[in-house]
Amino acid sequence: MAEKTIEKVTIPGGITPSYASGTLSLSKSGKTATKKLAAPEVTITVKEQIVTITPINLRRFTIATMRSIAAHVRNMILGIEKGFTYKLAVVHAHFPMAIKVVGKRIEVSNFLGEKNPRYANIVGDSKVEIKGKDITITGIHIEDVSQTAANLEKVTRVKGRDERVFQDGIYITRKGETA
Repeated sequence: MAEKTIEKVTIPGGITPSYASGTLSLSKSGKTATKKLAAPEVTITVKEQIVTITPINLRRFTIATMRSIAAHVRNMILGIEKGFTYKLAVVHAHFPMAIKVVGKRIEVSNFLGEKNPRYANIVGDSKVEIKGKDITITGIHIEDVSQTAANLEKVTRVKGRDERVFQDGIYITRKGETA
């Protein structure tokens, strides 16, 4: 197999990797990122500080799977080192919304004057901070942080009205790694 078809991801110093039963765990100073990365088309090995992903054949699907797993590993490293942040803005022209965190859900009250509150789930270990009209979601797993932000956007989607007039809602304004 050509060397070009093997993905190697170097884990920075200070991060402890372990791979067992198809699950990769990265740990650094009390933070642990765990993800199930088993795929029948690829072989994953962790030796010292290098994660090696080797395909069993050279088909397009297998190579795509290998590169996706490598991207997941890089995202896990970035999450452990810096973390991920999504910033959202609360926009209302007609009725002021009240937003608060209740357990593992975010409650949106008075959306378009509705009497019943709407709820968005907080996924995984994401932290949600609400300051006025700004919402900040942070965490070490990009999937959890982005899904929590998407849940908030989806719960305030306007249905049955002209979206050009009713622009109320919660919208993602910035996303990326925590500075």
